[in-house]
Amino acid sequence: MAWNKEQRGFTLVEIAVILVVIGILVSMGAGMMAMLTKRAKRNETKAMVDSAVEAVVGFGASSGRLPTTAEFPGLVSSVRDAWAKTLLYVPDTNMTATATGGICGRKTTSLTVRTCPDAACASPSSTVSDVALLVISGGGNYNIQTSGSSTINVYDYGVTGVDDYTSDMNRAEEYDDIVRWLTLNEVRIKAGCTGAQLRVVNTELPAGTVSSTYSASIYADGGVPFTAGGSYRWCIENASGTLPAWISRTPASTPVSTNCQGVAETLWGQGNTLTLSGTPTAAGTTSIIVFTRDNNDTGGANDNIARRAFVLTIS
Repeated sequence: MAWNKEQRGFTLVEIAVILVVIGILVSMGAGMMAMLTKRAKRNETKAMVDSAVEAVVGFGASSGRLPTTAEFPGLVSSVRDAWAKTLLYVPDTNMTATATGGICGRKTTSLTVRTCPDAACASPSSTVSDVALLVISGGGNYNIQTSGSSTINVYDYGVTGVDDYTSDMNRAEEYDDIVRWLTLNEVRIKAGCTGAQLRVVNTELPAGTVSSTYSASIYADGGVPFTAGGSYRWCIENASGTLPAWISRTPASTPVSTNCQGVAETLWGQGNTLTLSGTPTAAGTTSIIVFTRDNNDTGGANDNIARRAFVLTIS
């Protein structure tokens, strides 16, 4: 066989160049694959967090309260995120029991969320009060960095030197948590709450007759009832700040004022109902406004307050 002098192979230099190019392409592909995998897991986890929030709201709509942290794992389709890290559920504990208002009875919550542009969070980008619940994933670094007993900081993605949640590990690093929260009003709407949190049930007072014994009880419903001493507090308002002498009030300490909202909460009468009773001595009409308030804000003034106007007619 004759040797063709024009035939030639690759030189070592050419082979080396080809291998370098292949290596670069493989490296780029691996880097792109890692980036795509990270993005896919992040998107998958966002969907898991959203699903968990909706499961909590679904429970709330049927139960009238938020689930406890112990009940949460049994409600969600997956309690672990795409990195197999357990999701963190943070509810306002006042909303996990109907006795403390549940969902529809509360006016406020104990949770506030601040969005932070840096680790110090001296100037939050936004502050959201009356947050009902949060669901948190630790993200790709497998480290939950979001926590707080009442004020919870949620940092911008990539903020360095952060770890507010040391229950899993104490490792301040770049923030990558995935967090979703709902406010009280958002949960109330999703749960189908209608009307005010607290209401006066009666729509009118029965008429009375001179010299005949009279008694009428006024009822409240909803809100956050007191657990001792009577469910609600009461105050009576009218233009004169007085009632006809024959009317007795139960609770007897219920004030009659020209401005009930200016009367300190501790001076309002406390009882399950407000009863007006006695024996009328003269015919006439008396206009009053009955106020009631609950225990939404223990030790504070931010309670649910309801009122209703009545006309008491004696003939």
